[in-house]
Amino acid sequence: MFYDLIQRNDFTLYVVTDDKFLPSSASKKDISYIRDIVKRCADGGAKIFQYRAKLIEPVFQIKQAMAAKDECEKNGLIFFVNDRADLAYIIGAYGVHVGQEDIPPDFVKEKFSILRIGFSTHNIKQVKSVRYEIVDYISFGPIFGTRTKESIYPATGIENLRRALKISRVPVVAIGGINSANVREVVRTGCKVVACISYVLENHKEITVRCKRIITEAMNEIRLMGLN
Repeated sequence: MFYDLIQRNDFTLYVVTDDKFLPSSASKKDISYIRDIVKRCADGGAKIFQYRAKLIEPVFQIKQAMAAKDECEKNGLIFFVNDRADLAYIIGAYGVHVGQEDIPPDFVKEKFSILRIGFSTHNIKQVKSVRYEIVDYISFGPIFGTRTKESIYPATGIENLRRALKISRVPVVAIGGINSANVREVVRTGCKVVACISYVLENHKEITVRCKRIITEAMNEIRLMGLN
């Protein structure tokens, strides 16, 4: 499913949630809010959605994640869970995304072999050390830095993204500070998948508009490059 999506599309938008854009509980109203986030992303053209909630209590995480997964299935989005392989497995998510400080991909593969695995990389050394027989894609960034969370990693920049694309044996998802004003720089590298957090989610009423805007800018650049 993931590979098919990447192969048949010139550009794919991948939306990732963050605690600051999610309710802190799982009331009926909150669940409706999360469902609405997914629906607005889908209406805007996003194709992949990741539930990422580092600070929310596990009892609420599972309810929120189940609601997000259900809405993703209704709208044809591929659904990943961040970090929590156990949660992803329990609710039947398509995959899990893990970082450098999380449970390593080989352990996830051993215990939860049914899950597709995404893996964060932040520099070229990490890209070179990935076990590509285990992961289904890598994310690379922050490309331009990010407002979403504190990070020990500096901005990678566009040229390092180019290098990562040449090294990686699986699809590369560019992430970190990407918006409609700079997405053209990203797609010029040949990167086909872009992940957004703040730009898409910081204004709930504009989620659909912002998804459409970044996809339009990316596709306009791709047409100028003569790639479609």
